Amino acid sequence: MRYSLLELNLQPGVEIFLVILFLIVCVVGVFFLIRGIRRDRHRILAEKYRINELDSATFTQMLAHAYSVADEDTRFAVMALRVCDFGGLSGSIGEKQTKRVMQTLRERLVRVVPHGSKICLYEDDMFMAFIPEDLDPVGMTEIATMTIKEVAKPVTLISRAKITVGVNVGFAANNEFSKDAVDMLQNVRIALENAAAQGVDLYSVYSRELAEQQTDEYKQYQEIRTAIAEKQFVLYYQPIYDIPSGKPVAYETLVRWQHPELGVLAPDKFLPIMEQSGDVNWLGTWAFEEMLKDYTKYERGRSEGRDMIFSFNLSPKQLMYPHLAEEVRKIFKKYRVPAQNICLEIVEFSIFDKVPEVSSNILKLTQMGFKIAIDDFGLEMSSLKLLEDISFDWIKLDRKFIEQSKDDFLIGGVIGTLVGFAEKKGCKIVAEGVEDEIICNYVRELKINYGQGFYYGKPLPYEEYFK
Repeated sequence: MRYSLLELNLQPGVEIFLVILFLIVCVVGVFFLIRGIRRDRHRILAEKYRINELDSATFTQMLAHAYSVADEDTRFAVMALRVCDFGGLSGSIGEKQTKRVMQTLRERLVRVVPHGSKICLYEDDMFMAFIPEDLDPVGMTEIATMTIKEVAKPVTLISRAKITVGVNVGFAANNEFSKDAVDMLQNVRIALENAAAQGVDLYSVYSRELAEQQTDEYKQYQEIRTAIAEKQFVLYYQPIYDIPSGKPVAYETLVRWQHPELGVLAPDKFLPIMEQSGDVNWLGTWAFEEMLKDYTKYERGRSEGRDMIFSFNLSPKQLMYPHLAEEVRKIFKKYRVPAQNICLEIVEFSIFDKVPEVSSNILKLTQMGFKIAIDDFGLEMSSLKLLEDISFDWIKLDRKFIEQSKDDFLIGGVIGTLVGFAEKKGCKIVAEGVEDEIICNYVRELKINYGQGFYYGKPLPYEEYFK
């Protein structure tokens, strides 16, 4: 005689137990099924593209071999994908989470590149993909567009937080511009840097026009990458004087490039390229920590006298980085330096762009105890009312602004208003570009009590001022 479960006269408690047991079995079964599917998927992808067997040396050898066996009709291409501000990303989320992000990007690349492509993590922040297909510029553009769209999707971290990663893509093919593997790798890098120069999440395909435009700049960029690796950058300092007492009250930190052949280079020779490539974030982080080291030496060496302030310039790109304050805090904790003796200088236009990250970073840095200065303050200032909304300790007047005030009654009136505003708010006005005694006397007439320029001292290495 047959009986169904419903025909059995079970106790209510037993029925509930059996239902719960059935649900648990189903959930466990689904869990192991999904895990098995994912494991098989990763195994198949790894076998299909052999992505785990390629390092940068192997990738380069593979590319050289492709050239050695290619005939006139053989066509292939290389795509490079670089993560923007990789150093900032790693510093903010940690090495373990950064590896997870890069693994996710690798898997997404596998999904978008053509069948038979080989993918390699060529550098810490850059993937290379060898694509064995005859791609014209349109085909390369389509793959680059799909790649950026795919990797731009949010990445879920171990903590379940989601972040988006900015990238740039460069493409090159084995045509008349790429005669061998060396040419190919150089050309794809030039295309990559051209994309980075235009912004984030953009691509560039190597072409004759690009070669003519980028050759000199690319060589300079390569020199800068070498300078980063070999730490050829040095810090200089320039004093800021209390004009009535004739004594220094602060020193501004300035970065110089100690070029092995050209000597000491000013920022205008390297900062524009580093701004485009994103390396300015590395430079800012490095310089900030080096300044703190120098300040620690200064504190140990001084026997008496007033506290000295060291000031440091934050670039607009740094200010727009969401994790700037956290990075600064992490570095600052390593050194016993009073926060009130460090002043962070911010160029005027970056404040009035109304970027949320900028306002947030300024607020966090102020709460940490740092002094804040507006650098290169001039006629671009739209309203003193904006200054009342943010707490500043210094306002540094641009040299041209002061020079123009000699012959412009309106500008002179603005400076007078600023001096009154500074007295009311308790902040300092600093005149930049005080080059001689004539300008110094004029600054005194404007009732500005602080000056900076060659009249008081040129930018020099730490040892020249603090012997």
